[in-house]
Amino acid sequence: MSSASSSSPQTGNHSSPLATQRKPRRWFERTRRPFEAPGTIASAHETAEQRIDVIAYSSDKLVEQQLDHLSDITNLLSQHSVVWVNVEGVSQADKIKEIGHLLGLHPLALEDVVNTHQRAKVDEYGDILFIVARMVQGPPIVSEQISLFCGPKFVVTFQEDLKGDCLDSVRHRIRQSQSRVRQLGADYLMYELLDAVIDGYFPVIERYGELVDELEDAVPEGPDESVLATIHAYRADLLQLRRAVWPFREAVLHLTRSEASLISRETRLYLRDAYDHTIQLMDILEIYRETCADLREFYYNIVTNRTNDIMRVLTVIATLFMPLSFVAGVYGMNFENMPELKWPWGYYLCWLIMASIAISFLSFFWRRGWIGQPTRKATPRRR
Repeated sequence: MSSASSSSPQTGNHSSPLATQRKPRRWFERTRRPFEAPGTIASAHETAEQRIDVIAYSSDKLVEQQLDHLSDITNLLSQHSVVWVNVEGVSQADKIKEIGHLLGLHPLALEDVVNTHQRAKVDEYGDILFIVARMVQGPPIVSEQISLFCGPKFVVTFQEDLKGDCLDSVRHRIRQSQSRVRQLGADYLMYELLDAVIDGYFPVIERYGELVDELEDAVPEGPDESVLATIHAYRADLLQLRRAVWPFREAVLHLTRSEASLISRETRLYLRDAYDHTIQLMDILEIYRETCADLREFYYNIVTNRTNDIMRVLTVIATLFMPLSFVAGVYGMNFENMPELKWPWGYYLCWLIMASIAISFLSFFWRRGWIGQPTRKATPRRR
């Protein structure tokens, strides 16, 4: 499985490469033009690179090569129990049409192959199963559609591009002559590929779990807009993962309940295990999404509490100066018949009165707990 590079938040300044370098991107880009006839197989990037690899095997022999001539598929099918054709890149529609013609793949399914905005699903075309799923890497999230055809003796997989996949573990097991996949049919190879795609989600989600844990330590340190931006970025990526896993779970469930003769009873047992893994993925994703939502609320509460503290200090200062301003305003009036103006100690008495008022207010605020941390008498614990 190809490793996914990741960057963790820098808790010192609460900045995260995922938040600061994040660019707007689409989860998928629709390539099919409106009003085209159903079953039209046309790629939006006809000049892009394409690579076709084939692994043909039986219990006692194995052939692994890059396919130059598509007609060789027919010879491999006659000589081996299972043939796996892996097409990396869906740019050359002519080759995809030729593969479909050789193996009897339905045009509607091939149309979904080249239009890589499909949700995960399972379609049955006679004795051929068509499955769509999404492979992911990250963080940040990189999604790729994988389309899989499973027939009586073959499996064909179409990947969007050449950025690598999570299927190396399957290739490794096929190369081992005593492995289970070498002893069983194409339906078990289909399960192995789907299970590898499902397993590819776990390290991505676990990495997001580590990043969310780091955010839990960064949020209480104080308000920082970069932390809030990182929370939004993580939550958006987790939502995209959920959008990929949710229909994938339903597709695997459909396979476990399918009455297609292609799927053996033993393979159905393994598919049920794969379905359990998709449920685990959904549970973990929901937990992390809720954690991000809680962190966002916690951040807003910290900002609100800090604003309340500032307003409380300003209110205390204003309340202190209100009576002092009243006293200063009274004795600042220019009336001639004010007897206190003739007192020799009137100035000092005025200061004494204002100081007493200020101390009384401060003492009242302290006892009420509005400023400082007043000491409270320990209450005896009830027995």
